[in-house]
Amino acid sequence: MVEGAILVGDVGGTNTRFAVAHRVGGAILIEQFEKLPDREYASLEDALEDYLARSGVRMRAACIALAGPVRNQEVTVTNRGWHVSAQALKARFGFADACLINDFHAMARSVPELAEDVFEEILPGQAQEGAPILVTGPGTGLGVATLFALSPGGWKVLSGEGGHMAYAPRTATEHELARLLARDHGYVSNELVASGSGLDAVHAAFCEMFGRPVEDLTPAEMQSRAAAGDEMYRALIESRALAVMGAAGDLVLANGALGGVVLAGGVSERISDYLRSPLACERFVSRGPMSAYLETCPVRLMRDATAPLKGAAAYYEQLTRI
Repeated sequence: MVEGAILVGDVGGTNTRFAVAHRVGGAILIEQFEKLPDREYASLEDALEDYLARSGVRMRAACIALAGPVRNQEVTVTNRGWHVSAQALKARFGFADACLINDFHAMARSVPELAEDVFEEILPGQAQEGAPILVTGPGTGLGVATLFALSPGGWKVLSGEGGHMAYAPRTATEHELARLLARDHGYVSNELVASGSGLDAVHAAFCEMFGRPVEDLTPAEMQSRAAAGDEMYRALIESRALAVMGAAGDLVLANGALGGVVLAGGVSERISDYLRSPLACERFVSRGPMSAYLETCPVRLMRDATAPLKGAAAYYEQLTRI
């Protein structure tokens, strides 16, 4: 076993990823990486047991990032329903230490550990040195965290459930979308509009708005139709991108995150062309008398499937060093 190596995990509503992480020089190295579909397991423990049995990995410590609020080292995964306890993981797998953190806490903590080539420019700007960095974006859910540099060194992450803030429609199409979603689902959050877990609801609403039957389509098929000129699917994807960029702009205002925005998550990657459209960039900046506050704030897209694993390792390393 490599000194300082730990088991790391990233548990979302669709897939769970495990790996072994350790620092080599200045970089965190990820080895024995595996992605497991959540639907094949009744619990996180079953998925972890399968990973350990097939990989032969044996670690003394684990740090697992999960999509849900962590309280007293317990969490229920928001879009999967698995209940996970650090104490139960130690008891079942013999870990000397196990730590649970929010998945976007790990995502945010990964940012200073990543090479520049994993970031793609969405909106150019100039990051304010020392200012907080906002990390957000839709996958199965919509995660939000803010990264702060500490003096004389290290990083602190403020995480919460910002994806569940209320959706703020601006156009006539968006107001009608919000009305239909409120009728059928009650509270309308940014997560409902922008994330994978809300796509079926948004799709049904757009079909009603356009007077079309609901078809059973994958996200990729919806994108193909939009690319071929289908007005409804183009409007659907555009609305999701506007929700992401609108929420990001609001969060920069709330947190003073002029260190820039990092967009993450599988949905962000799939709709990146829509996120960088002039309309979406305007949605990020346009805040009436406070628009100038956002005009120079850069937005980048992160493309690294192992980022939360690296973030979990970096978080645990810093936690145990203090």
